[in-house]
Amino acid sequence: MTIRRAAAGVALSLGLALTGATAYAADPIKIGFFAPLTGNVANFGERFRESVQLYEDQVNAAGGIDGRKLEVVFEDDRNSPKEAASIAQKFANTPGLVAVIGSFSTTASLAAAPILTEAKIPQISPSSSHPDWPKFSPYTFRQNVRQDQLAPLHAEIVLDKLKGKRIAIPYFQDDWGLVTANTTKAAIEKRGGEVVLVEPIAPNSRDFRPLVSKIKSLNPDVIFLPVHYQEASAFVQQLRQAGVTTPIGAPDPLSNPKFLELAGKDAEGVLLYTMFFADNPKVKSYVDAYKAKYNRLPDQYSALAYDSVAVAVNGVKAMLKSGKPLTGENVRDAIATAPAYEGLTGVTKYDENREVEKKSTFIVIKSGAYVLY
Repeated sequence: MTIRRAAAGVALSLGLALTGATAYAADPIKIGFFAPLTGNVANFGERFRESVQLYEDQVNAAGGIDGRKLEVVFEDDRNSPKEAASIAQKFANTPGLVAVIGSFSTTASLAAAPILTEAKIPQISPSSSHPDWPKFSPYTFRQNVRQDQLAPLHAEIVLDKLKGKRIAIPYFQDDWGLVTANTTKAAIEKRGGEVVLVEPIAPNSRDFRPLVSKIKSLNPDVIFLPVHYQEASAFVQQLRQAGVTTPIGAPDPLSNPKFLELAGKDAEGVLLYTMFFADNPKVKSYVDAYKAKYNRLPDQYSALAYDSVAVAVNGVKAMLKSGKPLTGENVRDAIATAPAYEGLTGVTKYDENREVEKKSTFIVIKSGAYVLY
């Protein structure tokens, strides 16, 4: 199996080799992008946008794709299914658009999928982790690992790493949160642990005192927190203010640095995992380029978006090389059957169900930073 070099290093080195304006031949190659750029999970969408913009700039600085400019059409879905569907219709009506990156949540991604599928445009979500996401259509792909495959990792965090037996699971009230809570509960119970609480946290919640009181009365050994950064930070602060020192484990959404900023000292000791760690020497060229452009370090979601657009562009390149018509349908086939691509978050090689296998690294919050566990 041929493993391609990470696009981050290649694109960056090529970009540095060229200066001045580039003259492009023929029409631009268009790729759509949609994610929540505003709203309660906007920081994830902004990370997506920054990386896709970085990739676009690097490709075009290096001469484009076979002499043609890469043009990404950016849209804000506000994490709204209705808005996502509207954007998908816009993409479907855009001449020459051959692939789409988006969205952040499975709910928004699924709202767009029927329209993009009908238009025969492949859709790569950097982060939709619901088990049913790729099952919807041959045109739906993802870059991350689905939730039911991550559940044993969650059980390992709370039972082995944090030495818990009785676990509480407050979860974010959406498709992702519900699936994560249920699959994690099953994995914990399969290994002999006890789940003493499974309770939803509504989006934009601010007052967690009733939930904190309930958890305090149950006295669990560990809290597992599949909740996004905004609500999670407020919950953790109120938990610690109430004198509850129970250890906390979490899935990868809390690897977003916005959680550190909002939760402050109360995030200390939270144990989680990530598919991307900025201190890894293998991703240095990407990290340096991202930091130079945006004056902050990338996170896992930045890297997932970069890998998503790189995989889509690899499909485009394969089509141009083959001489086949550059259509969404042909790009879909190229993405599905492409050789393994070694990216920032691991190897992308789609199986027959358009799923990927990637390894995660345990990290812990210490002194206001993510460090290797």
